[in-house]
Amino acid sequence: MSSPSPSTYSVVQKFAHWMIVILCVAEFPTASAIRRTHHVNPFGIKPESVDLFLHKVHAWSGWAILLLAIVLLLLRIVRGAPELPPGMTRLQRRLARFGHVALYGTILILVVTGTVAAYFSARYFSPLHVTFTYIGIGLVLVHAAAALWHQFVRRDNLLVRMLPNRTRNEREDSAKP
Repeated sequence: MSSPSPSTYSVVQKFAHWMIVILCVAEFPTASAIRRTHHVNPFGIKPESVDLFLHKVHAWSGWAILLLAIVLLLLRIVRGAPELPPGMTRLQRRLARFGHVALYGTILILVVTGTVAAYFSARYFSPLHVTFTYIGIGLVLVHAAAALWHQFVRRDNLLVRMLPNRTRNEREDSAKP
């Protein structure tokens, strides 16, 4: 007999989710430093110290994103996740599942290709890493659009379950028609 699904995500799940969002945003301004620290310089000029620092921020942020994604996956297995809202079609439910699997898979591929490109073989893995960056951006945009659609078009409060600092009373009040 399976245990009932939680009505909302745990504090740890919410924290990990929003930290992934923040760290993903941090990846963009630091990415250009990777290129500047790895390109062969014909004059033998060493990279700027700020670029070396940004390179480290980019790498460590990526690894932190992977760690947080693993935490989310483990918590999803152990604790579960709230049920999808009633009224969703079978196709919508499958797309939601596929979207989450694709997001987690893309995070894994991005960290692996980025690490291999940075420390072993940039020639082959950098283009792959960039391609998966664009795939990841697309998946995140679809994920965010779906959450907003649920919240503001369907009005089923799907987004509210992932918002931080929501008390039980606030969730119950927001669920009332």
